[in-house]
Amino acid sequence: MDTESRPIRFSYQAKWISSAIIVALAIVLVMGVSHILPPFIGAIITAYLFNPLVGWLHRRTRLGRALWIVVLYVVAGLALYSLFTALWPRIVQQSRDLAANAPIIIRELTVFFEQNQSVQVGDFEISLLPLEAQIIGVVRDIAGWLSGNVPKIVFSALESVIYLLVYLIITFYLLLQAPQLKEWVCKLIPAPYRREIGYLGYQIDRVFSAYIRGQLILIVIMSVLLYIPLSILQVPYALVIAVASGVLEILPIIGPWSAAGIAMTVALFQPVTPFGLSNVALAVLLGIIYFVLRQIEDHFIIPNVMGPLVRLHPGVVIFAILAGGALAGAFGLFVSIPIAATIRILLSYIYRKLTDQPEPPSDTDRPLTVAQPESVPSEVALGS
Repeated sequence: MDTESRPIRFSYQAKWISSAIIVALAIVLVMGVSHILPPFIGAIITAYLFNPLVGWLHRRTRLGRALWIVVLYVVAGLALYSLFTALWPRIVQQSRDLAANAPIIIRELTVFFEQNQSVQVGDFEISLLPLEAQIIGVVRDIAGWLSGNVPKIVFSALESVIYLLVYLIITFYLLLQAPQLKEWVCKLIPAPYRREIGYLGYQIDRVFSAYIRGQLILIVIMSVLLYIPLSILQVPYALVIAVASGVLEILPIIGPWSAAGIAMTVALFQPVTPFGLSNVALAVLLGIIYFVLRQIEDHFIIPNVMGPLVRLHPGVVIFAILAGGALAGAFGLFVSIPIAATIRILLSYIYRKLTDQPEPPSDTDRPLTVAQPESVPSEVALGS
């Protein structure tokens, strides 16, 4: 006697158990292969940043995405080759010199603090002793990192070539198939909820894209703006300090002040000072320059580059930075702010659901009609 065939249906408990097992296995897998993840993470970030450009060129010219990706590779390769040919030898040489002279700087710092244990500011006397160990420790750590890493960026030629090839291949396919991947993700969402979840994804995408692109632009802008005064004031290792200061911009609050401290410390002990300035006056002048540029960055560059998308209380920002650094090191510091902003968006969404509040009406239709592939129906678009 034939039995009627019917599909297997998971119970509510079976669905939760299956989901928990899949998540647990995924975590174990990621932890087990964490050493090979950098090229994949780099490819995802690169594709995420350049997909809007490739999509725009594809829509405007009707030429294939693959062609524009190849053009992007060629242009980026030529630009990087020219940049590294012109600057990389100087960066490496100045990094080696700074690392070699670090013991001298540390010795001079020790003598300076022994001779100047306090500073008189008006009627107040500020003790410098608590700063001695901190500043010397920072200089020693930077020197150790420079001597151990900068000359050895390519730690293994074969491994680096393999990682580079993996990065380029994964980036190519992610950029090539971005519309299909977006449509696939949309189809995972039940049809009645696609519009609402699509708008939520659009808000998160705006935060991440604005923050990451803005930080990369800030690195370039601040490196150039700082290199000019550092060169005019004849500060040793000006190029390395300017590039390091630009890179430190990705660490909110902590980074800019650390960069200023590095430049002021080097200026405080440089052998020759320009324009008849003393070393102390030169260090103070550099501190003022860094402070002014920081104000320009906060009030003019960041609002125009990132916009008001990352709206977080300063206390939340500080907590996010410390938590990101504790959980994931330098990478955690870099992504701590957009992740905190994303959590804010998600918590706001969950709060509205828990309290049965309506969704905010402003800008509701935008992610469903802007910058979507022609082949993807409007109801499944998740934004650009």
